[in-house]
Amino acid sequence: MKIGVMGRAVRKRLEAMNRLPEMIRRLRAASNGESFLGRMCALVKEGLGADEVAVLLPDPSGREMVEHEAAGDRRRTPRVRLRVREEGIVGWVAAHRLPQLVADVRQDRRYFKVNPATRSEAVLPILEGDRLLGVLDIESRHPGYFQRKDLPVLEFLAVQLGIALRLERREEEVREWKERMGAVQNILRLGGGVVPASVMFQRAVDSVRLTCGGHYAAVFEGDYDRGELVLRAQSSAFPLDLAVGTRIRFRTGLVGKAFELGETVNVRDVRRDPMYVERIPGVLSEVCVPIRVGDRCLGILDAQAQTVGEFTPDEVMFLETIARALAPAFRTPVEV
Repeated sequence: MKIGVMGRAVRKRLEAMNRLPEMIRRLRAASNGESFLGRMCALVKEGLGADEVAVLLPDPSGREMVEHEAAGDRRRTPRVRLRVREEGIVGWVAAHRLPQLVADVRQDRRYFKVNPATRSEAVLPILEGDRLLGVLDIESRHPGYFQRKDLPVLEFLAVQLGIALRLERREEEVREWKERMGAVQNILRLGGGVVPASVMFQRAVDSVRLTCGGHYAAVFEGDYDRGELVLRAQSSAFPLDLAVGTRIRFRTGLVGKAFELGETVNVRDVRRDPMYVERIPGVLSEVCVPIRVGDRCLGILDAQAQTVGEFTPDEVMFLETIARALAPAFRTPVEV
């Protein structure tokens, strides 16, 4: 007797479910090593017999889900971005934190078409308590491929992925901490007049840019006689029409605000702050840290990023440590 397309799809799904325990064991073993998310998607695709698998993670603003890795036809650029709540079944799941099994995406008005061949979809939130870590999106070319009775196994898979993502994030935090402590030690070794202040400032802004945000960093010195802040060093990911020695008036921009207050100013979204003055293209968040000796503010360490909410409390603490290490350099003449 000839087996129909639907029958073959059901059999494929049943075989995939039987392979899931072995697939989960391999997934755990893949939590270390290169391209973790890519390996994870490939294993899920293989284990479930799906046509496409993707993991989407929230962007820093929490407003969009961004496709970080995929297996199947979705291995392409640019990466898919879906607005939370507004776009796709993925956006709905990210907003409501509830899994969704869709037998026919063509009958679901939430569906955001990425691959025209997709007919059914399983979307599961990856959670840490109430916190959304990401979304697992699994697609098939067969209608009704994902069954309600499969849901407990799929949810268990999402839990395993959540554990793996948390472990990966902790490893990343340890790497970041080591890099930042190395940067602090390097700046401290350069202090005490060992090198010219200009060299120390340049090393500092290069380290800050590479470990925080990756877009732009600068050191400003306060000139109280002229009521101005002087740009002493800068590091940028892109060419700029801004030269060392540029001056800005006190109380101008976020740098001027931090200098006047003598306190750290951390702006999650510069578009919402009336004090922000655009000088570096593409900036969405900025942190300005005072460089002080006692109550006297000598200058500002500035970092800017292209994402909203880039600078976490840990990053601010790191920048404040760098600022303290730079303070002694302001006691000697600084080259322009």
